[in-house]
Amino acid sequence: MPTSGGIFDNPGRRIGLAFALVLLTGLLLAVGAFEPVENRLTNLRAKLLDRAPSGQTVVVEIDAHSLSKLRTWPWSRRYHAEAVRQLHAQGADLIAFDVDFSALSEPEGDRAFAEALANSQTVILPIFQQRASDRSGDRVIIENRPAPLFRSAWVGGVNILPEKDGIVRDYPAAMFIEGAIQPSIAALLADSHQLGDRRFQPDWSIDVNRIPRFSFVDVIEGNVPDAAFRGKRVLIGATAIELGDRYTVPRFGNIPGVVIQTLAAESLLQERAIMRSGAMPTMLGVTLVALLLCAGRFRRFGPGVGLVSVACLVVLVTAPIIIQIYWPVSVDSAAMLFVALAGIGLRGAAEIQRHVASKSLQDAETQLPNRMMLEANLHAEGPTQTGSILTVASIDRFDVIRDAIGIDAVNRLVRDSASRIEANIDSQIYRIAPDTLAWVQPDVPDVTIDLRIAAVNMAFRQAVDTSHGKVDVALTIGLDRANADITPMLRIERAISAVGAARDAHRKYQWYSAANPATRRQLSMMSDLRQGLDNGEVHLAYQPKLNLKRNTITDAETLMRWKHPADGFISPDLFIPLAESTGVVGELTEFALHGALADCARWRNNGVSMRVAVNISAADLTGFEFVAKVERLLALHGVKPSALALEITESAVIQSSAIAISVLGALRDLGIRLSIDDY
Repeated sequence: MPTSGGIFDNPGRRIGLAFALVLLTGLLLAVGAFEPVENRLTNLRAKLLDRAPSGQTVVVEIDAHSLSKLRTWPWSRRYHAEAVRQLHAQGADLIAFDVDFSALSEPEGDRAFAEALANSQTVILPIFQQRASDRSGDRVIIENRPAPLFRSAWVGGVNILPEKDGIVRDYPAAMFIEGAIQPSIAALLADSHQLGDRRFQPDWSIDVNRIPRFSFVDVIEGNVPDAAFRGKRVLIGATAIELGDRYTVPRFGNIPGVVIQTLAAESLLQERAIMRSGAMPTMLGVTLVALLLCAGRFRRFGPGVGLVSVACLVVLVTAPIIIQIYWPVSVDSAAMLFVALAGIGLRGAAEIQRHVASKSLQDAETQLPNRMMLEANLHAEGPTQTGSILTVASIDRFDVIRDAIGIDAVNRLVRDSASRIEANIDSQIYRIAPDTLAWVQPDVPDVTIDLRIAAVNMAFRQAVDTSHGKVDVALTIGLDRANADITPMLRIERAISAVGAARDAHRKYQWYSAANPATRRQLSMMSDLRQGLDNGEVHLAYQPKLNLKRNTITDAETLMRWKHPADGFISPDLFIPLAESTGVVGELTEFALHGALADCARWRNNGVSMRVAVNISAADLTGFEFVAKVERLLALHGVKPSALALEITESAVIQSSAIAISVLGALRDLGIRLSIDDY
C-alpha cells in the first residue's frame, strides 16, 4: 500500500536535503562547533589504543625528594654539572634540560656547569619565549635562551601552548624564535626534522606512566644502575608540584611539562606524531555520508536504511581507531557522526510520518486501505484515470450479518471477502464504508467486465467461514467509467449511487447513469461540504437549555449550520444523513467537537460555566479511535470531561450494540455525560 514518505519520496528533494545538511555541517565546522566532541573522541581513542613507551627515553625528575635533600632552590649549577657528568659517564646518548638557564647564578656553579657542557657535547638546553607580564593587553614578548657562558650546548624550544580551555593537545615540532626557526627539544631528542615547523598531536595513547623516571638526587649520588641510562635520551625537568610546571593534557590529566616534552619525543621516535585529517577529508566524508543516508532511496526504514545506518555508524566509530592503529593520523569524525545521526533522525522522522499517514489511510478494523487512500490514488492517476473503471461492491444484508455474528467476526468476514475478490480481479481492494469494498481496474469492453463480475459472484457461491459458523455473502455492484471532468470523490459517489440503482432494479450490478438534477446535486454535495468546512462556510450555533430548578442556563446544545455560497442555507436534515451514508460524518463530528470545546473553554475563561452537548453519529461508535480523538480534543482545549455531553440516537446503539456499548462505556469512564437523543 503506497504511502507518502514526504521529502524522501522525491529524488531531487533527497539530494537537496543531503546538500543542505552538508552546508549546515560545513558552517558548524567552520565555527568550531564540533571541536569539543572531537576532543572527547580523541581522548577515548587514546585510552583504547594503549601503547608502551619505546624504552629509549628516561626522565630525571627534580622532585620533592630532591628538593628536600638538596634543601635550597634554585640550586647551585654545580648540581646540574654533576648530573651531566654522571649521565655522560653512564653512557647517556643525549641529555636535555627543561630548566631555565637564561640568567647567570653564583659564579663557581656556573663555571662548573659550563665546563660540564663543554666536555659532554651532547647536552640540549631550553630556549623559549614568553610575555613580559600577564597583565591584560601586554603584547611584549621576551625570548629566553641560555646565557652566553653555556653557548657550547645545543638549544631546543620548550614552549608548550595550551588551548583556550587550558588543555594542551598539540606540540610544535619547531617554533619561530628571534627571527629563526628553532627545533623543539623533543625533535632534537628524537633526531627528527621531517615535520619542519608544523604542530602535531603527541600520541596520547603512549602510557607516560611507563616511561622510566629517576630522582635527580639519586642520579648525582650515583644510586642509579648504569644500565638505566646507557644509550638512552635523558630529559631533566621539574616534577615537584611546588615548582608549578604542570599542564592538563588528554587522557592523563595534570602532568609535569617535562613529561609532555618526553611524550612528544617518544611520539617522534615511534613515528607516532599524530596529524589531524583536516577539513577537506572531513567534508568529503560528510558529503558521502549525507548522500548515502539522505539521498539514497530506501523504501522502508528497518531492512533498508536501518541496516545501512547501523553499518555507517559502526564504520565511523571503528575506522578512525583502526586507522590510528596503523598510521599516525587522527580522523576528524565528529562532523561525520553528526551528519550520520542527523540523517538517521530525518529518516526515522519520515518513517514515523509514513507510519502515521499509513494509519490514517487504513481501515482500523481490517487493515485494508480506506476511502481516503482510494481518493488519493485516484487523484494521483490524474489524466490517466480516464482509462479506468471504478467498481464498488456492497455486502447485502450487512446490518443483519453484523448483529448476528458481532463486530469482530464481521470484520474477519470483510477481510476474507476482499481476499476472494482480489484473487479474481488482481487489483487492490479498498474498504470505503463498513459494508462496502471498492477497486479500480483498467477500462475494458463491457463484455469483459461482465465476465469479471460473474467471476467475483462465483467466488461467493461457497459461504464464508466465521467464528460463528458459515455465512452466505452476496454482493451488489456499482460501476463508473472514468470521466476527466469529475473529482475522485464524485467518482466514488457515482459508483455508490449505481449500487443503489442496482438494488432498486433488483440487479446484481449496474453502471452509473446520469441522475436527475436533485440527485446530481446530492452527489456533489459532500465535496462542497468538505470545501465549506475548510472555507468557514460551516459554523456552530447553540441552543441554550434552561435549568428550571435553578432558573439558569447551564447547558447548550450544539447545532451545525451550513451556508453554501451559491445555494444559501442548507438544512442539516439534508446534508447530515448524506454525510452518514457517504462516510463524511466523521469529519463533521470532529469539526463540531473541536469548535464546541474551543467555545466552552472561551466561556469558562470569561467566567461562564457551561456544559456543551454535541450530537454524534452511529459511524462514530464503530471503534475506540473515537474515544482517543475525544480525549485528545479535551486535552487540547483544556476542558474537563464533565463539561462535555454527547447525544446519541437510539438507532446508533441498536445497530451495532456490542462495539457501541464498549465505546460508550469508555466515554462514560472518562467522565463525559451521555444521553440518547430523539428517544
